[in-house]
Amino acid sequence: MNMKKTYINTVIAFLLFGGLMLSCSKKLEVLPVNDITSEQVYKTADGYKQAFSKVYGSFATTGNQGPAGNGDIQGMDEGFSDFLRLFWKAQELSTDEAVVAWGDPGLPDFHKMNWSSSNPMLTGVYYRSFYQITLCNDFIRQASDENLAARGITGTDAEEIKNFKTEARFLRAFQYWALMDLFGNVPWVTEENALGSFTPKQVKAAELFEYIKSELTTIEPLLPAARQNEYGRADQAAAQALLARLFLNAKTYTGDDQYPQALSYAKKVIDAGYDLIDDYRDLMLADNHTNTSEFILTINYDGLKTQNWGGTTFLTHAPVGGDMVAANYGIDGGWFGLRTTKNLPALFPDINGTADKRAQFFTSGQNLEINDISNFKDGIAVSKFKNVKKDNSQGSSTA
Repeated sequence: MNMKKTYINTVIAFLLFGGLMLSCSKKLEVLPVNDITSEQVYKTADGYKQAFSKVYGSFATTGNQGPAGNGDIQGMDEGFSDFLRLFWKAQELSTDEAVVAWGDPGLPDFHKMNWSSSNPMLTGVYYRSFYQITLCNDFIRQASDENLAARGITGTDAEEIKNFKTEARFLRAFQYWALMDLFGNVPWVTEENALGSFTPKQVKAAELFEYIKSELTTIEPLLPAARQNEYGRADQAAAQALLARLFLNAKTYTGDDQYPQALSYAKKVIDAGYDLIDDYRDLMLADNHTNTSEFILTINYDGLKTQNWGGTTFLTHAPVGGDMVAANYGIDGGWFGLRTTKNLPALFPDINGTADKRAQFFTSGQNLEINDISNFKDGIAVSKFKNVKKDNSQGSSTA
């Protein structure tokens, strides 16, 4: 399990987030400069597998060397270019569920409901999502029947690559859903458009909704059956769950309710064998990859192999501070950042989790009221993410 710059395998497709923000319009600069051409990368079946690993890996990493340089997205701090960290900030810090003590440019704007297209956190998630779409588009283009045949890739290798292509289409659809949910109207580009050959056209959210729906319904039967793919990779249940989420919020995107369709796809996921585990707290532990009856799709963070300052490194370190003992959370120190407002604890019958185990708060030394957002002790601390396993043993790294 991760705990060196990243941690817990985290559900990405179906976290309970919501929101609509303004679109950024700056030109994207998302491709790292190198001397390797596509003809070299995709020359063999092994080359395709390596490129495919980057398509998935860009969800959990910010570059090819860890957080020390050679970032995927040039011109910004790598720590502020991780998908999950930025998506979480945009969706949660703009609500009553979370506040952060830090004064980094753009962060205070979320709590004040005063963000704009120049917010560096929104710029970061915008660039990261389009970077991942760019990777998906390139892989899909390179995995065409014509390219495989031209490179002499046939038989089982060709079939495997075609399956990779289907998963890349799902990941692209997921990123377009994230962009639509955050920004509404965004540029749209597919594998049919050569990189750098034109300026992408911005489409309305309703148009993008139809595209995402069409992609997901087309690839759903082509993906592996539910729970039959490798852990952390998309299967039919992932497509069905994203469709359920898409239809659940259809009125926001299109103006029309589509709740029956949401119910239909949600039922498909449930019927595939996904259900809630007995103890919710186990979902946020270092060995949470064993809780596969609830996780539908995960970002597979690993403390030794996918190092960055985002993801669940952020979600584990940032909420620890004040009188909290970092060692109890399997880490070498807290970042004195994230807390919640009084509104979230008020939803539970008691704040200590006796009646409802989902109430995971740390109250000792904390103030219910937030008079100074920069003071970690103003606000209730949240204690759910831990770099320890169910048997209380340590995760792979405390850093």
